[in-house]
Amino acid sequence: MLRSAIRPDSYTLPFLLLAAARYPAPSLARAAHALLGKIGLNGHDHTVHSLITMYSYLDDPGAARKVFDGIPTRDVVSWNAMMKAYGRVGMNGEVGRMFRDMVKEGTVAPNAVTVAVVLAACRDQGDLVLGRWVEEWSWSARMEMDSLVGSALLGMYEKCGEIAEARRVFDTIIDKDIVAWNAMITGYAQNGMSNEAISLFHSMRIAGMRPDKITLAGVLSACSAVGALELGSELDGYASRRGLYSNVYVGTALVDMYAKCGDLDKAIEVFRKMPCKNVASWNALICGLAFNGRGDEAIQHFQLMRNEEGLKPDDITFIGVLSACVHAGLVKDGKRWFNSLTPEFQIIPKIEHYSCMVDLLARSGHLEEAWDFIEKIPDKVDAVMLGALLAACRKCKNVEIGERVINRIIQLEPTNSWNYVVSSKIYASSDRLDDSAKMRGLMRERGVNKTPGCSWVEVSGKVLEFYAGDEPQHGADDMYQVLDLLVDEMRLEGYVPNLDVEVLPWASVYAAIHCLVSRSLQVGCVLDAKFVSLWLGWHEPEMVYSGNMDAKWLLMQKWVKLYYFSEASALIKFARIRWKGSCYIMLDFSRCQIEIINSIDRELVGTVLIT
Repeated sequence: MLRSAIRPDSYTLPFLLLAAARYPAPSLARAAHALLGKIGLNGHDHTVHSLITMYSYLDDPGAARKVFDGIPTRDVVSWNAMMKAYGRVGMNGEVGRMFRDMVKEGTVAPNAVTVAVVLAACRDQGDLVLGRWVEEWSWSARMEMDSLVGSALLGMYEKCGEIAEARRVFDTIIDKDIVAWNAMITGYAQNGMSNEAISLFHSMRIAGMRPDKITLAGVLSACSAVGALELGSELDGYASRRGLYSNVYVGTALVDMYAKCGDLDKAIEVFRKMPCKNVASWNALICGLAFNGRGDEAIQHFQLMRNEEGLKPDDITFIGVLSACVHAGLVKDGKRWFNSLTPEFQIIPKIEHYSCMVDLLARSGHLEEAWDFIEKIPDKVDAVMLGALLAACRKCKNVEIGERVINRIIQLEPTNSWNYVVSSKIYASSDRLDDSAKMRGLMRERGVNKTPGCSWVEVSGKVLEFYAGDEPQHGADDMYQVLDLLVDEMRLEGYVPNLDVEVLPWASVYAAIHCLVSRSLQVGCVLDAKFVSLWLGWHEPEMVYSGNMDAKWLLMQKWVKLYYFSEASALIKFARIRWKGSCYIMLDFSRCQIEIINSIDRELVGTVLIT
């Protein structure tokens, strides 16, 4: 163009500036800036705005500010461009200061874009005070709460943990578009309110909105958290029909969802279909395999990730790798990978990596080595790794190391009843009954109460609670009769319960599920349903019980993952409860949630919370 002696104008040069910035070509960008001065266009509105944006793309906010300060009469676009330039390089404090200056000067009124930019800065910086002030200013300026401003505002509140405020804003947005729906759904999912995210997704569909890749990623994350496998599978089909498998975030979310719901074969199938995979995709599969007890496969995929794909593993990758070593009993491999973190991969070990190593050593019976390892940890030791070692000490009846752990863990968690109960049992296992009694007494003295295993369920808007060890509650008598029958038949088969184990609290879980399914779906006792499978686990897959009730007890390698009924499906994670012989019943005392979905009309029937 220049060789043809054609003079560029204010329309041509902005495109050149932005192209040079995004290429990026810094020397060309600065040459174009110099050309503006020569032809007298450096003061034109369009070119000035493009210059500020260009320098923001070149990560040079100083040069952008010089351009901004040189503007004789600034309009709202120039203010917005400068704020975006600061926000792009993470100078969020400057964005807030510019907004205050803009309001104080009063010569140019902020518009919806201005408010959205400053709210994004508040979100990234976690500045709730400024964010609230911006909202108050917006209302005082009678600014319409459209999707742009509303989405930015609710995103700020979500990032600051104010979910109720975010929902309040969402409900006030006029003509919600997909961005607003996605922001609220994602906010719910990221803040642990998975049921709310799923419920809002259903509302979005009723409103006629079509899910996009961001919607799917958010809802699938919620499905992973509560085990909504049926909804996750439906979203899988939707993604396949819409060609969204090509999106790495959707594919990764699907892999993560299937893995956390225990359907590893499906997770692997989706993973193989993904045309493009990043480190997060590999992490989802590796961690999923590891946490489900398929440690050898997790290690194999880790090797594929490194050798065939050439991807560099990150800290999350090694949480999966070390967990795989824990579940597969690969002590030497676990030590080797842990010791290679910093010298080979430039990864500084985090508390999660240390916890995996303590768990690995403790489970393999290397209690003294595990204690020495804890003593050498540079970071603050947490109760998770101490709890893993304490449980191993109880299993191995090692009072010497157990006593060291007891002193540390009770200081860290003085109100956790589990610490006192396990400590008491460690002493009792070595006939130190006085010390065992003292531990129980200390528990009472400090007012620490042992909370029984509890499940509760909402049926028709009414919350019903079930406690382990209680008499049959809420019409669950037939459920308990079935459990008694199963326990009797297990004893006849040679599976004698370990009397060291507490009252089996899974009865409350079954009772809650039975109550929900029988009342909501009008079916009989859950264990009398047409098909019930319980994934229990230890050793290799093997049938250990089959009776006239059409209940099958399957032995698997690690954590229990799935119940399936003919009319409903549910997911729950368990920890081990030992029976003499090879059978293990899995139980987890941590907070879990079961979602029951009617498989006929796909409606959410209710949830069961396990604590």
